[in-house]
Amino acid sequence: MDLKKGLERGPFNDKQGKKLSEALSGLDFGQLNWLSGYFSGIAQNPTSIATDGTANESSLGAATAVEPGKLNILFGSHTGNSEALAENLANLAKERGIEVEVSDMASFKTRDLNKIKKLAVVVSTHGLGEPPVQAQDLYKYLHGKRAPDLSHVQFSVLGLGDSSYVDFCQTGKDFDAILDKLGGTRMAPRQDCDVDYEDDAETWQNTLLDAISKKSSETSNLQIGPNEIAPATETKYSRKNLFEATILEKINLNGTGSSKETMHLELDLQGSGITYEPGDALGVYGANSPKLVKAVLEATNLSGEKMVVGHNGEKTLLEALTYDYELTPLSKISLSKYAEITDSPRLKKILADSTAVLEYLPGRDIIDLLSGEPHIFSPDELISVLRKNTPRMYSIASSQEAVGEEVHLLVSIVRYNAFGRDKEGHCSSTLADRLEVDDKVKIFVDKNTRFKLPKNPDAPIIMVGPGTGIAPFRAFMQHREVAEKKGPSWLFFGNRNFTTDFLYQTEWQQYLKEGVLTKADVAFSRDQIEKNYVQHRMLENGKELYDWLENGAHFYVCGDAQKMAKDVDLALKQIIQQQGGVTFEKAEDYVKKLQLANRYQADIY
Repeated sequence: MDLKKGLERGPFNDKQGKKLSEALSGLDFGQLNWLSGYFSGIAQNPTSIATDGTANESSLGAATAVEPGKLNILFGSHTGNSEALAENLANLAKERGIEVEVSDMASFKTRDLNKIKKLAVVVSTHGLGEPPVQAQDLYKYLHGKRAPDLSHVQFSVLGLGDSSYVDFCQTGKDFDAILDKLGGTRMAPRQDCDVDYEDDAETWQNTLLDAISKKSSETSNLQIGPNEIAPATETKYSRKNLFEATILEKINLNGTGSSKETMHLELDLQGSGITYEPGDALGVYGANSPKLVKAVLEATNLSGEKMVVGHNGEKTLLEALTYDYELTPLSKISLSKYAEITDSPRLKKILADSTAVLEYLPGRDIIDLLSGEPHIFSPDELISVLRKNTPRMYSIASSQEAVGEEVHLLVSIVRYNAFGRDKEGHCSSTLADRLEVDDKVKIFVDKNTRFKLPKNPDAPIIMVGPGTGIAPFRAFMQHREVAEKKGPSWLFFGNRNFTTDFLYQTEWQQYLKEGVLTKADVAFSRDQIEKNYVQHRMLENGKELYDWLENGAHFYVCGDAQKMAKDVDLALKQIIQQQGGVTFEKAEDYVKKLQLANRYQADIY
C-alpha cells in the first residue's frame, strides 16, 4: 500500500497525515512491525499517553527497536500472582517462537545480568510500598553502589498492587526507574496493575510480545484467552467469570457487649467445580449502600436515571454507582483525577507532598471530596474519577477436605465515624447489612502459592493470627484433622476480650483435646490494665519457640500489616537473638533464610 494514500484515507487531518508520513517514511519492516505492536498496546491502555498527547513516565524510552534473542523473565511474588503471570508470559512467548527463561528473583544470580539482553520484570508490591521478600536482594543490589551498567539490556516491567494504598505498585515503579537509570532501554511501557489485574496484564503481555516476536505478521494479533492469566484452575469460574455463591450460614461470632463485629459466613459452591486449598483467599465483590449512592447523587445534583458508559458498558448512573465503582475508600488515583478535573490548587498542593497525601486520605470518601471541593460534574466525568469496584480478598477459613462443596469466611465488619459522618467498609457492610442467608454473592478463588502448609505433613507449624488473622489457621487445622499424618502445631491468638472475642473458641478447645492442636497461647489486650498482644506471648515462650524453629518448624503470621506483623517480626528476631546467642544482624539473617526456604510465610493486609 502507498503510505501517503493510506494515511489520507485514515482518520487524520492534513497536518497529522503529513507528520505521520514524514515520521514513518524510510522505516524498515522490523521497525514498522514494532510500532504496530506498540500502538496496539497504547490503544488498549490509553493511560500510557498523557492528556497533552505526550508519553507518560512509564513509556519513556520505549521506542527502540528490539533485537531478537532470549527473553529473561524475573518475578518477585508475595501471593503467587506475579509468579503465575511470569509463567503465563513464558508460555505465550514460546508459542511465538521466542526463547525464554523464567527465574524467581530470590534464586537469580546478579552476575547473570551481564548476559541478559531482554528482560521482563513481573513484581508485586508487599506491605507498605516494599518489595516482596523474594525481590529484596535484587532490589537492594540494583539500588546499591555495585549496581552494573545495563546499557545492553532492553526491559519492561509489570507491577502488581492495590490502588487503595498510597504506594500503589511502588516496587514495580522502582524497578522500572532503576533499570532506566542504569542504562537500560524499555521495550514496552511499564504497566501498573490493580487488584483486578487481568486486562492490564494482558495488554502488557501483548505489547511486549508484539515488540519482540519473530513471527510478526502471524502473531501481532494473537490474543490471550480470558482465563489464561489467572493461576490455573480446573474450573470454568475465575476472576473474569465470577461464581454466584449462595449464603448458607451467617453468624456474628462476637458475644454481647463486644466492641467488634466479626461475621462467620458459609457459602455454597455446589455445582461450580471450584477447588481451593488452605492458605488460598476468596475474592468477594461488594456494592455501595443505597444511602451512600443517594448522598453522591444529591451532592452532584445528578439524576440516577442518566445513562453512562463505564467499564461494564452502558447503564444508568444509579446502577453504575451502586455496582461498578467504589465510593469509599478514597484513593490517591481518584484524588489525582479529581484535582485534574477541578483544577483545585489545594488538592494539587496536597498531591505534591507525599506526607500530606498520607494525612489527607484516611477516613475520607468521595462525599468528603465533593463537599470539600465542590464541582459541577457531568455523569461521565463523575465516574471517570472513581475507582472501579474491586474485590476484597478474604483468607479462606475452611479446608475443602473437611467441608466439601462449601467455603467459609471470617469477616471483620468495618464501621467508623470520620469527618462528622458514620461510615462503613465497602464489602464487609455488604455482607453484614445487605445480604442474608439464601442471597447470592459474587466470588472467585485467588490461589496463594506463598501461604501453604508444609509439604511434609509431619513438620511442626507455628501460627500467629490475632483477630480475623485466625481464619487460615482454622483451615490448616481442619485439613490436618482429616489427614492421617499431622505434625505438632502451636497457635498464638489475640483479640480484645476473652469473654466476647475468642473467635472459634470451642473449635480450638476441641482441637487441643483431640491433639490436632498441640499448644495454644492467647492474648486478650483489654482484659487487664497493661495491654498484652501476641508478640508478648511469643517472647514469654521464646526458648520453646526457638527450639521449634531449630527442629524444622514453619512459622506463619496472618493479619494487620501496618503494626501487628511488624511487631511479630521484631519479636521473632529478638527471640532468635536471645535464645541463639547471636547479634541482631545474625538474627535477621536467620529470619531471611526462613523466608527464602518458605518456612516463614505471611498473609498480611
